[in-house]
Amino acid sequence: MSTTQTITIEAVPGTEIRIRLVPPATSLNISTVDGMLGELVRRGGGRIREAADGLIQMGYVPDVPDVRKGGQRQAYLGWSDPARAYDARAKFTLYLEPGTVSFGLATDRRVVSGLPGADTTPESYVAFRLTQPDGVAHALAAARAVKR
Repeated sequence: MSTTQTITIEAVPGTEIRIRLVPPATSLNISTVDGMLGELVRRGGGRIREAADGLIQMGYVPDVPDVRKGGQRQAYLGWSDPARAYDARAKFTLYLEPGTVSFGLATDRRVVSGLPGADTTPESYVAFRLTQPDGVAHALAAARAVKR
């Protein structure tokens, strides 16, 4: 039996609204890097795999996020740079989500915010939309710019 959910969105002119339809859950084990990557590809398509392959070639190391309160794990892979020292608050250099690669560290945001494809709208991070023309290339160029 299928259920329908209605969502009403009100916005002022000039507001950008992004909608992402999430497919039903699968039986993938998202507690592993391979399982999470499979889930991200399922949600975001082949550009996710292309971005992940590029990050691995640069030497970034993927990891799954911790389980949040309530027992849910968010759908992303965090990527660390082995040449960097991380503290308890900053575990990853960048994040690969179903439609974006994003950078949250203030020092990295300053480096990548002026690069082609950078979306600084969220203000707390800089995102590169993989669905945009050259989105994967722009995201990988940003990853290269902050790699040590």
